Amino acid sequence: MRNTIKEKIINEVELLASKKIESDDFEIFSNGYLDSLNVLHIIIFMESEFNIQINPYDISIDALSSINKITDFVLSKQ
Repeated sequence: MRNTIKEKIINEVELLASKKIESDDFEIFSNGYLDSLNVLHIIIFMESEFNIQINPYDISIDALSSINKITDFVLSKQ
């Protein structure tokens, strides 16, 4: 299950960034792969793809900073 979720997240982030993600712990925001404008897209993607609801107060940029952290966040909401 974790690997399936992670693969979907990688595909979406790479599509947004138009770049390959170097590793699952690679900092996608601080390394300029994504910016703050992409946060909303990632949130909407997670809600629709994984059928979860995200309260804006439950999420931080740190929770979205790498593939592993996004995967952990999704798993915590299921």
